[in-house]
Amino acid sequence: MRKIKLFTVLATLIIGLGGAFALVTKTVEAHTRTVKIRVDKNGFSPSSIEVEAGHKLNLVFNRADKNNCGSTVVLPKYKIRKALPVGKDVIVSITPTEAGNISFACGMGMYKGSLVVTD
Repeated sequence: MRKIKLFTVLATLIIGLGGAFALVTKTVEAHTRTVKIRVDKNGFSPSSIEVEAGHKLNLVFNRADKNNCGSTVVLPKYKIRKALPVGKDVIVSITPTEAGNISFACGMGMYKGSLVVTD
């Protein structure tokens, strides 16, 4: 009888903890933000984006045509450098951890943008 009670207690504990973990995971995913950024002859659009610290951010870059400087996007703070093929979505995922500005630019630094991170 003791074994059954022990098993029941352990099973309840495991299920309870598993449910709590799932709840936390869902809460974090709910705060993921996705921003689409067009790259064309005018640069990045939008070029300034407000985001919250501690929440995942997916930046989806799409280069409109080959007649611009935006063949690469660079986020120096995160040591990210990604090629931007024409007409393809390129996703850059980051999670800013502190308030401030995070810059991004094309490979030559002619097109510039920034993420304004708030607490």
